Amino acid sequence: MNWLNLAAGWLPEFFDGFLVTLALVAMCLPAALVLGMLLVLLRVSEKAVVWAPTYAVIEFLRNVPTFLLILVVYYGAPLLGSRLDGIYCGAIAIAVQHTAYLAEVFRGGVAAVPRTQWDAGRAIGLKPAGVFFRVVLPQAVLKVVPAIGNQVVVLIKDTSLVAGIGVVDLTLSGKLVMERTASSYEVFVVIAAFYLILTTIASALFRWLEIPAGKRR
Repeated sequence: MNWLNLAAGWLPEFFDGFLVTLALVAMCLPAALVLGMLLVLLRVSEKAVVWAPTYAVIEFLRNVPTFLLILVVYYGAPLLGSRLDGIYCGAIAIAVQHTAYLAEVFRGGVAAVPRTQWDAGRAIGLKPAGVFFRVVLPQAVLKVVPAIGNQVVVLIKDTSLVAGIGVVDLTLSGKLVMERTASSYEVFVVIAAFYLILTTIASALFRWLEIPAGKRR
């Protein structure tokens, strides 16, 4: 099968898988960003009873293979009485793990914010949480935009792991096409091109965010 026939005959199926991958990214990314910002507040606490268990959870999640975590959620959900579809099990596992990664990214940004910013926030009457979210965190995020961008690219690629639990995303749709056509090389080059489009757009967006607002065009 040549490239033209492959594109004409199976591109719609690739596109359906592409939409599932987009849906996964749309579910995982906002959840991981928001939860990561909340988790880092506990991580930078001065109270050992708060930061110590948070650190333990973050390290556990960062060091467990992503696919293993997906399997734990997928097979563990029925034991808890839940009947979640595979796509939601995959989204939960990926979002939870990337929450831990992003919490550490944000922690690095928080550490780079001068201590005087905390003191200034308290001086104008803000409570500790208010100082963190209104003064420190915005500055911290700006300092780690490149690292956030890298993590977003990794998250996009990690969505391909849901194929292992039967979710017909971009990767599994390619495998199904391959089984019907015996054109493994051509199929997976096309799949790689779809992922490249997604990651290139994400990388370009975060490179744009790195540019100071006054210099953007």
